[in-house]
Amino acid sequence: MATMSAVHPEIADKKTEDKESVPEDDPHSLKVKPIYVLSARAESLGPIKVEHIQEDPRPGDDRDIDNAGRRGKKKKRRGQNKKRPRDVRQDDSEKICMAIMRSAPCPYGDSCRFSHDLKGYMATRPTDIVELKEAMGGACPNYKNNGYCIYGAMCRVGSSHVTKTGQNLRNEQATATKKDSVCLEEKDASSLSNGKNSPENSPPVSDFNSGNILPRDVQSQLRKNKYPFQCKRHFEAREKEKEARLDVKDDCTEEKVKTSSKEVTIDSTGAFNGIDSSEIKNATSPTISSFTPIDELKTKKIIDFSNKVYVAPLTTVGNLPFRRIMKQFGADITCGEMALSTNLLSGQASEWALLKRHPSEDIFGIQLAAAHPDQYTRVSELVEKYTDVDFVDLNLGCPLDLLCDKGAGAALMMRERKLKGSLEGMSNNLSCSITVKMRTGWNIHKPFAHELVPKIQSWNIDGLAAIMIHGRSRLQRYKLDANWDYISQVANESKNIPKIPIIGNGDIFSYSEYKEKVLAHDNLSTTAMLGRGALIKPWLPTEIKEKRDWDISATERLEILKNFVRHGLEHWGSDQQGINNTRRFLLEWLSFLHRYVPVGLLEVLPQKINQRPPLYIQGRNDLETLFLSPHASDWVKISELLLGPVGDDFAFRPKHKSTSYETNG
Repeated sequence: MATMSAVHPEIADKKTEDKESVPEDDPHSLKVKPIYVLSARAESLGPIKVEHIQEDPRPGDDRDIDNAGRRGKKKKRRGQNKKRPRDVRQDDSEKICMAIMRSAPCPYGDSCRFSHDLKGYMATRPTDIVELKEAMGGACPNYKNNGYCIYGAMCRVGSSHVTKTGQNLRNEQATATKKDSVCLEEKDASSLSNGKNSPENSPPVSDFNSGNILPRDVQSQLRKNKYPFQCKRHFEAREKEKEARLDVKDDCTEEKVKTSSKEVTIDSTGAFNGIDSSEIKNATSPTISSFTPIDELKTKKIIDFSNKVYVAPLTTVGNLPFRRIMKQFGADITCGEMALSTNLLSGQASEWALLKRHPSEDIFGIQLAAAHPDQYTRVSELVEKYTDVDFVDLNLGCPLDLLCDKGAGAALMMRERKLKGSLEGMSNNLSCSITVKMRTGWNIHKPFAHELVPKIQSWNIDGLAAIMIHGRSRLQRYKLDANWDYISQVANESKNIPKIPIIGNGDIFSYSEYKEKVLAHDNLSTTAMLGRGALIKPWLPTEIKEKRDWDISATERLEILKNFVRHGLEHWGSDQQGINNTRRFLLEWLSFLHRYVPVGLLEVLPQKINQRPPLYIQGRNDLETLFLSPHASDWVKISELLLGPVGDDFAFRPKHKSTSYETNG
């Protein structure tokens, strides 16, 4: 994706000659047919709208300058763009109380922070968004699919279900049909999970389109730090161990301890004689397994990943509406965005929202990130009791400083004792499968996954279904190509150990690359694990399963975006706040989608994920040219086709930087 520092030089209309030329033999240069290569920005795109682009806070050369005026080392641009613009949230007093829209009495009465003046709101209610209404086929997707829209008069396509007086209509037949289908889905899920989601234990579902919603009373307990976890926190466990040791010492009158029928004495060095030291350790030192609930009758649900297309967890853009798109194009397995265990344990609603599951996600997992065994163990208690997932992925691959500095993400690869404790604690709590996703190591010169993976396999973790390896190191992030030869080497290191499937990950962007990187290695699982490739080409699962390069048209791609918006309104809401959220996530996705160059424009097939197209390029029609634009103002223009015009003060800057795309492809 192009950052804003790559956008503004074009605003100044710099010529192609001013740009550093790319050698013809550059492996990261994408070969496009000459008729589609331009010498300047396509006329159909018009001028770039600077007002929709947030200025880069570090434009130009951002090297430190000392007091003598000398330039120091250049700062690295990596990770995320910070201090991005946000939408102004609508004041609660300007929103209508949900109870009033249901024609029900408000439990808060006059102290309610929302407005009760429905008549006054209807007098000033904004009209439906024309572009959105047209994209949605003239009706609110919530009302059309569920028979009822909870946003009532505040819905921005509400004319299909709101009367002039503000009455929110309900299609009883559609509602009953939807409820029946949801009940059947919940019944099937309950039978598969040994009753853990039975009616008395399952959380209340607030809408028809997602599951894994934490009950409010549990959320309140977590926020107040009063939830009755079986697993103690690490400092509580140490205090308990210390107390146990003190009790043993106090009972050692005349330096003798009777354990069972054996007599044990303590010599001058403090060592125990007459008994195996492991027995004393087990008697006094609580371990992860000693304070986690172990159900002897529990059967593990082991997921078979072979011969399936698996969409890896993708931060921000791997949201529920995006995963629904991937399911429509043939993805077999989906996984939620990375969730931080600390936020889940504190009951943070936005973090628990990452665990939501759509009914179409028949094989669904979640990814957790933490730095300590007690965090993984405690959060797995919540996952087992209040969610319905098929596997839980332990994150050992996130390269972000925010996580690694705390010992989580890729840093946990180097803390074997904590890693083992984390896996054991999760295994004791979860009835579903466990997977581990890691990188090759910390840096490209000293990979150590080939040493770590055999150790993990030798631990004999019950329920461990697969180990997934991204073929880059932590410091590489996404630079250079993924090292599939090393991934294969890792799989070869564990021939004499109980076999756990090794799944490779990195740079799969076509069927031919899946064949070359995965199927060519007999020791790797045949899973097609997709990351950025799915973001750029959401139809990639179809290409892999049908063994072809799909020359998808611009009109078909626009339909994909319409479906995303439809799913977004169902997930984030059809009120103005929901529209804003849908637009932001759509723009984040477009910051990846523009990197796809249609098959019909290429001289050489297939396109590789890190290849850069020429600076100026056009498509076979104006819409295709618009989709090819790397400028944020043009992405905003695409969003306006579906969600209506943005405000004058609207600005966008993508969350994710793409150093790999700028530097070497």
